[in-house]
Amino acid sequence: MPGGGRGPAPGVAPVGAGRAGVGGLLAAAVISGAALRRRAQLQLRPVGRRIAPPPLRAGVVETQLGRRQRPLSLRTLDLATRAIAAHCHHHGTKPPQLVLARVHDDRVVLEMAADDVEAPVAFEVAGATWTLAASDVDHLRTVPGIEDAVRPYPALATLGSSADHGLVVADLEALRLTSIIADDLERSGAALAALAVELSCSPWAEELELIMVDVCQELPAALGQHNVTRAEDLGPVLHRLERRAEEQRRQPSAGSVAGHRVDPDRVDPWAPTIVLINRPLSQAERSRLSGLLLGEPPVSIAAVVAGAADGEWQMEISSIGEGTEARIEPAGLVITPQLLEPPAVSAVIDLVETTGRTDTGPAPWWHDPDPPDNVTYLGRRFAGWTGPPDHDTDDREGAAMSQQGTTSSRPPSNPVLQLLGPVELDGAAGPTPTRAARQCLEYCGWLLEHPGTRAHEMATALVVAEGTRRSNVSRLRAWLGADDAGDPYLPDAYSGRIMLHPAVSSDWQRLQILTGRGINRTSTSGLEAALQLVRGAPLADAAPCQWHWAEGLRTDMISVIRDLGVELADRALGDSDIQLARWAATRALAAAPGDELLLVARIKTEHRAGNHIEVERLTLQLAAQARSLQVDLRPETVDVLQDMMEGRVRARLA
Repeated sequence: MPGGGRGPAPGVAPVGAGRAGVGGLLAAAVISGAALRRRAQLQLRPVGRRIAPPPLRAGVVETQLGRRQRPLSLRTLDLATRAIAAHCHHHGTKPPQLVLARVHDDRVVLEMAADDVEAPVAFEVAGATWTLAASDVDHLRTVPGIEDAVRPYPALATLGSSADHGLVVADLEALRLTSIIADDLERSGAALAALAVELSCSPWAEELELIMVDVCQELPAALGQHNVTRAEDLGPVLHRLERRAEEQRRQPSAGSVAGHRVDPDRVDPWAPTIVLINRPLSQAERSRLSGLLLGEPPVSIAAVVAGAADGEWQMEISSIGEGTEARIEPAGLVITPQLLEPPAVSAVIDLVETTGRTDTGPAPWWHDPDPPDNVTYLGRRFAGWTGPPDHDTDDREGAAMSQQGTTSSRPPSNPVLQLLGPVELDGAAGPTPTRAARQCLEYCGWLLEHPGTRAHEMATALVVAEGTRRSNVSRLRAWLGADDAGDPYLPDAYSGRIMLHPAVSSDWQRLQILTGRGINRTSTSGLEAALQLVRGAPLADAAPCQWHWAEGLRTDMISVIRDLGVELADRALGDSDIQLARWAATRALAAAPGDELLLVARIKTEHRAGNHIEVERLTLQLAAQARSLQVDLRPETVDVLQDMMEGRVRARLA
């Protein structure tokens, strides 16, 4: 445990708790799914409102999964399987049935059921084994039709990891009926929960139906997806699926279920249905399930069952010392099983639920002249919004910073961490570290946002070992150096609490000072000065495995910059200042690309300027953005677009 045996911060589970063997594909699926839902939340968020931050335990598990995720491996596996579909559809051949895949950092190995199919370019074939080296992945993009190819194997899910650290991924549809045999239902339930989370959050989640019986009971409601459901009674489920199987078995053979799926015109009725069952089956249920899944020809239905079933495939989980291992038969594979136990499941469900919410709370960066009673602002403390500001002080500080930002390019006299764009440290008095400099920047950001933190709290939140934390804090201390009086910018923590020198700041804190009275009450010059601080998307060059603790901070930055851009553009249009309106919306779009309200501001600006070609381009971009996020445009946006493009709003009868 980090911290030499010391426990985590109160209310925070230790690293790894409840997530035994969780692999990079599940982690990537959860993180990418949360990011997509957050984009939709930010797109729908009204000006002056704030999306809900995740609960503490959800934020911790997001950070931990963010460290484990392997998004490149997830995308490589997806690209490889779509290349197979595109290749077979282009050549009029039947795709092979994939059984298992092994995903490594440097290669993907696909185990096919037969060896009589030609592989696409870039694969090295040895019998029924197809290997794709990471260095050859880009060659797959030359396969004709790859961009529009369907996913032939949408029921892929991780079972665990092998001794050589490869992820073992099964096509559950090909396995048909899989048994998970363990000492008790809790352990088999943890394996089923991991499958449920990965399948429901993966990039291909909408291309399958997932039915859960006594597995992750709260997950379907949190996801709010029509194709992820829970069932109390297995009988009606089996009845519906038996009718579907009967219909599919009457269709002409395509060699495999994937063979039906490679034709884009026939893919819908062959979407797989996966049933996860975490309770003992009655003899009647067991018999019906066997008849449904093991008959010929195969159908696009599969089940994974806790306990013995009649299928050929099974995963037997057993305890090995303090860990677990599983044997997959008939493949003869020994793996570390992927398990997601109740505490981790609850945290993931909290994360899913929070990132799917459409309600918002009051934003501390927006002045509400008539706030509701008993308002509690969501989330953490804000440096510039801790309460009603001192307006005189705020005006003086804002004016001074505005003048400094517009009349001087001198480097700062004290360290300033730049977060509103690529992450940089300006004004440090010491030399840049030769190792782990970017990790030091992350530590500096953490300490700015969490002053007075304790060492073990910091290690837990950043998901690092205590030795790593100590080394990087030492590097950061040397990098920051000391002020002119010799006082270190990162003093030794004799009190047990780590605190930066008060003179160390960030551009984000400066933006908060400039807009401390509320964006809608800040002067136009103050808004211009604040927007000048924006150099791109917040944390623009942060690596995917870093800064996950700051996801709430990042979304707040995006939200503030978007509201700032909308407010300034609206004021500029009111003053007929086309140049300022265009600059404000464009600058803010760098931080919130594709944002609906900012694009509407740009459309209004270009329409006012008579630039009709740009109006049309931006309108098409806005419509495409809404489609990609699967959200509807606001009614007022539709009115604006009709007015700009057609000269009037279409009539509606009451």
